[in-house]
Amino acid sequence: MNEMIEKIITRHAIRKFQDKQVEEDALEQILQAGIYAPSAGNNQYSRIVVCQDREANLQLGKLNRSMDMVQTADPKKIRPVSAEQPSIRDDLSIKDAFYGAPTVLTIFVRGGYYAHDDAAFMAENMWLAAHFLGLGACYIGRAEKAFDTEYGRELRRKWGVPEDMTPIGHLLLGYMDGAAPHAKPRKEGRILRV
Repeated sequence: MNEMIEKIITRHAIRKFQDKQVEEDALEQILQAGIYAPSAGNNQYSRIVVCQDREANLQLGKLNRSMDMVQTADPKKIRPVSAEQPSIRDDLSIKDAFYGAPTVLTIFVRGGYYAHDDAAFMAENMWLAAHFLGLGACYIGRAEKAFDTEYGRELRRKWGVPEDMTPIGHLLLGYMDGAAPHAKPRKEGRILRV
């Protein structure tokens, strides 16, 4: 199998991270992969904020966690995500939706057609680059809700993100701790040939 296809197939969400910061060379390569992602009309309006401040990441992760509706859901009705790399849906005692990741990338875009698509392309490019480089990553949404709070607005001002930009999501980065998630079977009938 082609190495790139194999890496795409073996990419998993990692939610347990070592207490070790991402090496600068690897981070630069991941960020390059992000800014070379396609954007509608080559607008390149998106921004990536790199946060390696442990306290800011923890506070934003807790805030993000508090906005997840699953915490109030019936635990018996929640479908497990991963035994090896548990999510906040698997373990309701996890209070940090960023799982202690040492580096958090927040993607901001300007409004307009395909803005969310541009952010998704960036996140996927960076996630795959991280996987190729031996790092773990996990994408977390709900960024807009988190930045629509007093703490989120304060961070945004501190980071110098223009007001006309919308926070879309976060990509957690770090070196995996623990076992990698096992591959889950793919559902049948998702490809239609016509």
